[in-house]
Amino acid sequence: MDILGKIAALAVCCAPVFAALPVVPAKDQAVLLKSSDPKLAANKKLCYDFYRIILRARHLDEADKYMRDDYIQHNPNADTGIKGFKEYFTKQGGPLPVPDTVTGLVAIQAEGDYVTLSLVREYDDPATGQKYTSTWFDMFRIQNGKIAEHWDPATKPTPAATTKK
Repeated sequence: MDILGKIAALAVCCAPVFAALPVVPAKDQAVLLKSSDPKLAANKKLCYDFYRIILRARHLDEADKYMRDDYIQHNPNADTGIKGFKEYFTKQGGPLPVPDTVTGLVAIQAEGDYVTLSLVREYDDPATGQKYTSTWFDMFRIQNGKIAEHWDPATKPTPAATTKK
């Protein structure tokens, strides 16, 4: 076997080793909520409960408990302010049962007034049609025990393609 043949064989054998690994959720979410700093632990719990109760279960009637009125939104699909937040999520449908945990939660990081939740996000590979995972994040800034600001990697939806007749 010539050198190119050996390189090709090695590449074929090693390809799965170098492929991206799937994003995997944490096994024990309670551990993610812990911190030796009581303020950081409280901020983590605030954001975790907000995610479960408000974002996932859409109990918007409880949003005031978690969010400031002057909440700043950096997601391009929802307006700034608690009013804009509620208007956006009202369009998503009515309340759902509150889950005990956050499905797909990978990690919770807290530092100072900021908390970031990292989550598994599944997509369709446009080249193969197969599913793959990546990481979604939601970052929050806490002020006086309530969520004051939010960031995520959301983009505006692509308009549906029109077909020519």
